[in-house]
Amino acid sequence: MNRATFLTFLALILLIAGGTIWYLTSSHEKAIENRQPIVGEGATVAEGQAIYTNGTHGFSVFYPESATVDYSFDPTYHLASTWRASALPDSTGTPVVSFIPYSVKSDSTYPRYYIAMVRIGVSEDPKEIASCLEPTKDQGETELPDRVINGTTWKAFSFENAGMMQYARGISYRSIHEEKCVALEQIRTGSSYRDEPKAEDIDDSVLDKAYEDLDAIVAGVTFVR
Repeated sequence: MNRATFLTFLALILLIAGGTIWYLTSSHEKAIENRQPIVGEGATVAEGQAIYTNGTHGFSVFYPESATVDYSFDPTYHLASTWRASALPDSTGTPVVSFIPYSVKSDSTYPRYYIAMVRIGVSEDPKEIASCLEPTKDQGETELPDRVINGTTWKAFSFENAGMMQYARGISYRSIHEEKCVALEQIRTGSSYRDEPKAEDIDDSVLDKAYEDLDAIVAGVTFVR
């Protein structure tokens, strides 16, 4: 192999290697970008807070950076994994994101489990859009006064399901945005079972505060387009 051929061969190898490295790096960055919350342009994030922006559905949320962020909804005894808490069995929609700043689980103390969370789901089903702003009475929803959050008026409905010493209760805020029914829900779900009192038991006032603190996440939801 003469010098010219060798140099040509070496340049080709370096070009292929460089392209491979660029592809792997770019793919890795895109994967991270798709999995992590996105900071909105020009957004000011307070210390201890993070911002999640969803470009598909056009909203952003400020939430505690210590909160767990999930992209699917885990069910509990009285809370299904459907796109909204009181959805009928044949309802169609998509769970989008949940923020869980407080959760506990125990085999021997009170409560056996407790989760305080904010969930957001959407539906593009015409039937769901048509009933979006009405209470799902068959599922025990009760209409509350409307709430304006960052310029958007949300219909509000309380809900509660309980039995077998377990419960799920909260508020479902719903609005129609870009021809979709958006459900923004403040939820607490847990076990009410009590054994003999133990020093490690968590007082109800702590659990109540964890639920009340969710209101700051609800108040941080904004439609960005």
